[in-house]
Amino acid sequence: MKRIIVPVDFSPYSENAFLTASKIAARGDASITCVNAITSELDWKNLSATEKAKHQEILDLEAEAKDKLKSFITEHKVKSTPIEAVVEVGVPAQVLVDLAEKQKADLIVIGAYGRGYEDGKFIGSTTQKVMRQANCPVLAVKKVLDGRAMKKMVFASLFNEASRPAFTRMKPLIKTIGASVYFLYINTPAKFTDSARAEKLMRSYATGQEDLIIHRHIYNHEEAEKGIVAFAEEENAGIIGIASNVRKSNASYQIGVTDTVLFKTDIPVLSVKFE
Repeated sequence: MKRIIVPVDFSPYSENAFLTASKIAARGDASITCVNAITSELDWKNLSATEKAKHQEILDLEAEAKDKLKSFITEHKVKSTPIEAVVEVGVPAQVLVDLAEKQKADLIVIGAYGRGYEDGKFIGSTTQKVMRQANCPVLAVKKVLDGRAMKKMVFASLFNEASRPAFTRMKPLIKTIGASVYFLYINTPAKFTDSARAEKLMRSYATGQEDLIIHRHIYNHEEAEKGIVAFAEEENAGIIGIASNVRKSNASYQIGVTDTVLFKTDIPVLSVKFE
């Protein structure tokens, strides 16, 4: 793991995301890119200096953001971890996704909420969009990742072959933090699978993953999302991983499950999309 992207909007949640990224980076000698996005629909990068001068309010926000981000990094200096500051103008989710592609990021660590959060509100729209659009793994957090609990990651799936590449993209993080993986198959009344078949699916999925410590579990619950959260909390897991299909299909967990799990628990949620 070489590069971690962290969006910083100076909210408590983005600070928790940065502190989480710092813990991960320290274990894998990764660098961190802190990015602040100034919201605008303008194609800012392709505007001439003359055109940009017509938008003084954006220029002022850009200058202010650069100063604030520089101060943020100075205040949160992490020993032996290179940190880069980037300020971009554009739609925040797209800025993050584009930057992750440009820098070939291994991971995005993002706060579940941003500025203006109100108690009880669903997770932030930018977080949802980044989980849907980013090609690299996205770790969404409410609280700072527990250094001890990170040694245990629950991976909830239906363990079909289509999701296998997504799990493979999680492996650099899993190996960096040295986590054991708890394969979790949730059985619900609406979608019940024979235990022997579920075990067979998980064993097949684990083939080729001998470099990881993997445990297999089947858990019965009335709802998939609640079951994932209940199991992870019972096991004191540090991370919940979900491979999320961006298309509607009965054969896989949907992004909606990932969103809901993140809303219902304080445990960080690692999401990787697959087609």
